[in-house]
Amino acid sequence: MVPLDLSLLIEYNMVNLNECLMNDTPIVVVSDKEPKKGLFRKVAKPRKYFIKEFNPAEFVGEEICLINNINVSHYFLACIGSFNLDRSMWYEDIKGKCQSIRIASPNFEKPGYQYKSVTDYGFSQKDTNLFDKMLSVAKDEDNEKKLCMDMLKMLALDIYMGQTDRFAFNYLFEEDSEHNVRLAPLFDFEYSLNPQFLTDPSDLSYGDLYHFGSIEECKEFIRRYPKFRDILASYLDMDLEYAIRSAYGKRRMRMPESKYPFYRDFDEKRKELIKRIVQ
Repeated sequence: MVPLDLSLLIEYNMVNLNECLMNDTPIVVVSDKEPKKGLFRKVAKPRKYFIKEFNPAEFVGEEICLINNINVSHYFLACIGSFNLDRSMWYEDIKGKCQSIRIASPNFEKPGYQYKSVTDYGFSQKDTNLFDKMLSVAKDEDNEKKLCMDMLKMLALDIYMGQTDRFAFNYLFEEDSEHNVRLAPLFDFEYSLNPQFLTDPSDLSYGDLYHFGSIEECKEFIRRYPKFRDILASYLDMDLEYAIRSAYGKRRMRMPESKYPFYRDFDEKRKELIKRIVQ
């Protein structure tokens, strides 16, 4: 596979939040203070938002998930200040008036559900084939089929996006009161759409649920899980540029036009890789 153009990579790494903002970009004003125990509360309230530094891939990962009907956490811009106004304001009205602008996502945990990592199920991140081991915790055959599909969709997404950080605690499982297990909404796309973390093109993605170290390993996985082929092949029809424009347009933001050559090149190279897997 031909390496990506390094000059395009330099352009990508120069994406910063300020050049993506417009005067009418909506930004939610939130506090940076963690919830604390109260006089009549023995434990702190659950966090309302999870906040992180801006990166250009987070919104795009969410959009691709929405296009492919994958359960995903929602991301938005948040102005970090001393007061939790919890309301949206225009960027032009808060310029220079808050500590910083970052990416935030709401706490997706639902009452009555437990949220667990692979380690909470007694597995180690170093265990081989965590994919099969997680299928073993399904309540019944129907739950196993749904959980399998959830995980296959995540693995295919991560191959297309070049995910390099899908390790424990960067994905969770959602268990209801009847012990049905499903994949929780996906989150954390920060280390994707960026080939500088893929030092070896034969590594398709990095994660502990199932690590594909080569095209042949991926083909072997398809022999065991034939549905994975069609899921992965569906990304040959993905329009990455459309996903980016849609993701930023919904938030009244703009990805600078100078960045799109990188994304077109990245999209082309990932599709070349996928074709070699599914052919």
